[in-house]
Amino acid sequence: MAGTVHAFFDFDGTLIEGDSILFWLRFYYRHRPGRRIFQIAGAAAVLLYVLRLLNSHALKRVLLWPMSFERPERLEALAAAFVRDDLVFRFRQSVLERLWAHHFLGHKVTVISASGTFYLKHIQSVLPPCTVLGTEMEWGRGFLRLPAYRDGNLRGENKIRRLKDLGLGEAGRLGFAYSDHHQDMPLLRFVDFPVCVRPTPRLRRRARSFVWPVWDWPGLPVWRRRLNAICMLLFAWAPGADPDRSGGAKFPGKPLQDEKPPFVRIHVRALREMLKDSDPAILEAVFTGHPAPPAPPTPSG
Repeated sequence: MAGTVHAFFDFDGTLIEGDSILFWLRFYYRHRPGRRIFQIAGAAAVLLYVLRLLNSHALKRVLLWPMSFERPERLEALAAAFVRDDLVFRFRQSVLERLWAHHFLGHKVTVISASGTFYLKHIQSVLPPCTVLGTEMEWGRGFLRLPAYRDGNLRGENKIRRLKDLGLGEAGRLGFAYSDHHQDMPLLRFVDFPVCVRPTPRLRRRARSFVWPVWDWPGLPVWRRRLNAICMLLFAWAPGADPDRSGGAKFPGKPLQDEKPPFVRIHVRALREMLKDSDPAILEAVFTGHPAPPAPPTPSG
């Protein structure tokens, strides 16, 4: 059973606070102010979405429309700068620590997100060796050069389809999944050990129904988070949108590959507490990579 344990992490709202696409748009328009004309189309798309005349998949295509007019090398440079100068400072430390703990336990870690791979692929600077799966975009090939999805927007059931296409259809056995959003119900139900991270109200209700563990801590109230999201959608700006760089980037990848930091012990204890009622063979498989030996047969008579 060694090497069979997988840990899947959602990105937006789970590994980081907020929506990385909105942070990307803020970064992009700051560096490409001449493209702000596209914000008119974005605001109109948001209105149509509120009126339920446009779904979230189409809204995302409109928001990313200006990228279709960038040269590939320019977009690549902007995406790398966005991750280096902005996104790496937005990780939730406790969740990132948990991801590293799974890595040190020998689990196969996968970050799976609806965010675009054009920038998501650059987050490896703060992650251990792992798989990063995101939405693949095709720029400028649709009507009016609107971007299109290659193999669909990686959200909801599409995450499970992608995992099955990659030969990971059985990876949920003894697997862990972390997410904050009810759209990830398929992923959470896919694994044996789901964890709801500061869940949306809808996911919180589902967690109570399924008796799933909820990982929670104080934070901004829901109304404040929604207001910030609306401001970012309409103006690519919101109060407090700048990341806190005072502590430096969280856990650059290479320094942690050769040593086991103290926080790993804390998270392993938390995982053991979560699985304390599980079968001993499962505990052995999760924490050592080897199943526990079967109990000796009870003598008859």
